Amino acid sequence: IQPGQDLFAAAESGLSEHVLVLLLSPASNPARWPLQSWEPFLHPPAADGAKIAIFLLQDCVFPGRLRRGLRLFDATAERLTAMRQLKRWLHSIQLGTSASMTFSPDLEFLYRALADRPGTLAAPGAMAARFAQQAVYDFSAVCWIPAVGRTLTQIAGEIGAQLRMTLDGPPEDNCRRVRDMLSGRRCLLVLDAPQAALDPILLCGQTSILFTTEAVHIPIDEVSLAAGRALAAAGRLAEAYEVFQQLLKSGIEPQSCARELVWICERWDRLDEANALRSYFGPSPSKQLLLFS
Repeated sequence: IQPGQDLFAAAESGLSEHVLVLLLSPASNPARWPLQSWEPFLHPPAADGAKIAIFLLQDCVFPGRLRRGLRLFDATAERLTAMRQLKRWLHSIQLGTSASMTFSPDLEFLYRALADRPGTLAAPGAMAARFAQQAVYDFSAVCWIPAVGRTLTQIAGEIGAQLRMTLDGPPEDNCRRVRDMLSGRRCLLVLDAPQAALDPILLCGQTSILFTTEAVHIPIDEVSLAAGRALAAAGRLAEAYEVFQQLLKSGIEPQSCARELVWICERWDRLDEANALRSYFGPSPSKQLLLFS
């Protein structure tokens, strides 16, 4: 509110916007509320219907019809909760959904550490699961990553899949891309009982990270030629590489695994490794000659 203005004059231009929030307190409250000044708040002129809310900073008198007719966020008793509710309301408008305004008191420490600002924390699995479910409206994305027994490559691949990223590079490149993505987005990353060293992906900027102290979901990752090929077809080449290497070391279908590994190595410009695989696992010279007989 500029000098010489009142609440109505300041809010007039906001009636044509998508969202208008009236901050009410004794400092902003007009001395009088003439009907012709505040009735437009109940019936905004915008063609698509501006979303209007009242954020009550301190107790003050204003028309009861506004209190009943508009979304009211009462911050007179607990400002932090009202601010969270306002943020959820704005986010729900952006997403075109309706957001729950429920905040469980026993999860308050998680909201303060992770939802109100970027942070890192550990919590019991059941509590982390409830927080992830309730706080879905507080983040642009919530990624729950079953991590117990998984390698860094698998964890990075799962994060990328949930964020709809195509991670078709070697592990170090994928970790860098995941870290860069998380650093610029306000996400919640729940790592379910990880055992791998995760330093390459945890410099996450705006993203909050929650570790579970015990596993909630135990991942079952199939190690087979078909599973490796499915990962490769999905563009998750680093995970496919690990599967084929594991099969190769176990002596399971070595030539088929070697062919798949050669293809991946060539995609990554690892030509020396590709040639070594060809030389060691390729057909013997006699079999090669038969192809041309």
